Amino acid sequence: MTKIEKVLFLCSGNSCRSVYAEYYAKWLKSTSYKEELRYVNFDSAGIRHYFETPREGTVKYLASKGISVDGFVAKDITEELINTQDLILGFEARYHTNKLKRKFKHIENLDKKVFLLLEFAGQENNWEIEDPIHMPLVEYNKILQVIEAGVNKSIEKIIKFNKSE
Repeated sequence: MTKIEKVLFLCSGNSCRSVYAEYYAKWLKSTSYKEELRYVNFDSAGIRHYFETPREGTVKYLASKGISVDGFVAKDITEELINTQDLILGFEARYHTNKLKRKFKHIENLDKKVFLLLEFAGQENNWEIEDPIHMPLVEYNKILQVIEAGVNKSIEKIIKFNKSE
């Protein structure tokens, strides 16, 4: 793999987890890692999006950090989108990464750029991050905190990797 310049967060519907990861990563790029991430772009998609806008829990949690999702447009994963990415990070193997690899098995070297977020971040085990969509707000926010930690570690890894290339 050459430098990582395009990162896509992938979840089921592109309305909770992937949106949070995308906008949190963009916020880190604009605040803490302006120089280190200047050539890295973040995006998100769903296996199949169900809503046109992010879920209220995601919007509120991002807003509590001063992050706006203005301009967000939900989208489905496509072969074209996959081919433009250097790294694709999902949240559940069964519903995201495995499904993606089965559906697009004809894409060469797909398995070399598709990981679970917590796997890529270097977490030892328990890589699954469940969908918070119907959870009470307290539980919903706990899931987003797990994603936040995974994004932080993944960004550190991307920066280190890009410096070595």
